[in-house]
Amino acid sequence: MAGRILIVDDEDALRFFTADGLTQAGWSVDEAGSGEAALALLAKTSYDVMLLDLRMVGLDGLAVMRQAKERWPELMIIIMTAYASLDSAIEAVRQGAFDYLQKPCSVSDIIACANRALAKKAALAQQRQLVHAIETNLPSSADPPSANVVHSGALVIELGSHVVSLAGQRLSLTPTEYTLLEILARSPGQAVSVKELIHTGLGYDASDAQAQETLRVHISRLRRKLGSDYVLTARGGGYALADIPPLPLNK
Repeated sequence: MAGRILIVDDEDALRFFTADGLTQAGWSVDEAGSGEAALALLAKTSYDVMLLDLRMVGLDGLAVMRQAKERWPELMIIIMTAYASLDSAIEAVRQGAFDYLQKPCSVSDIIACANRALAKKAALAQQRQLVHAIETNLPSSADPPSANVVHSGALVIELGSHVVSLAGQRLSLTPTEYTLLEILARSPGQAVSVKELIHTGLGYDASDAQAQETLRVHISRLRRKLGSDYVLTARGGGYALADIPPLPLNK
């Protein structure tokens, strides 16, 4: 069994032939004829890959992708598009889609792209497991406990534990938001380039323009949760965590 994939397209015939080809290639396949149906399936089933048409009646592909990346950041999304919506497909890739295919495309091309997406997901998962294993198995004497906690004003970040609090209140961050914040927190006051954030945080390489566009959404959400004083835009590009002295403890 290759993996589990969700095909989202309002063209019944295309869904049928694509699903048949992927099934024969060993994939477990579900289908959705609308964006709304796709989100409903995503909410109750764990998928490795989603094959998503951009132009659909009702909730379009870009809207589905934004919600899917917010709620299921590890889902690999492949965009399908006609030539008329190629610009939208490029925008989708900038916002985190794995790849796009231009219609009409052969089933063999779809299978090959889905296999690449699955391999990429497995590589990212292995990378996360390796980092977790290293952090878990470090000797307790390697660093004092305080070295794993970063303070910036009222913001407290417990590195490696995914715990972030602001003025004593724990914040709810997505895995992507936490990962980006942790990268910045490891060197407070120092700018990290957008390309480095994408490479280290999201696991792939991108041009400056693509990295900036992808990060813009995540940084905007982080700032809404943290306030505008903590994640700073660095002169010349990139971002930095504000190096603010921690608030004094109440006596």
